[in-house]
Amino acid sequence: IGPEELIPVSPRPDAADFVFVGELRHLKGVDLLLDALALLTPQGPATAVVVGDGPDAATFKAQADQLGLADRVRFPGAMPARQAFALGRSLVMPSRAESFPYVVLEAGAAALPMIATAVGGIPEITRDSGVPLIPSEDTTALATAMLRHIDDRSSAAAEAQSLRLVIADRFTIARMTSDVL
Repeated sequence: IGPEELIPVSPRPDAADFVFVGELRHLKGVDLLLDALALLTPQGPATAVVVGDGPDAATFKAQADQLGLADRVRFPGAMPARQAFALGRSLVMPSRAESFPYVVLEAGAAALPMIATAVGGIPEITRDSGVPLIPSEDTTALATAMLRHIDDRSSAAAEAQSLRLVIADRFTIARMTSDVL
């Protein structure tokens, strides 16, 4: 992460409750995000922005319609990550599998509260930050985490600040080059 990426991103006044940023394909778990959002309906009209493009974009849009979420989920297409981060109050990364997702580093560096699954390199990135990770494929756990982010934004923000400090310590260009040399 470069120094400019460690500048926090504030949500826009019209930000959705949640934002997903990534390739729109089954592996990334957008379908799980939509299912979890539908589970939150009795608690209130939670909103989401799904940023990206990919082979399953039409499938996810159809799923949102089928779940009655068309008025609560927007699909603006692809855009730069930092621009996308301002569209939501918490990032949701419900991935089924990952390697070492750069978007998690970027969102963490930007102090964006995060809900993510314990797959691939995500536990390595979030280690010692206090950010709780959820199991992959667990829609109920995802919905519970999303509800917690809505109900307790201050705790989610504190976790985001802690993750930002971890990333600033371990994953900057300066730190990583000094570790290699």
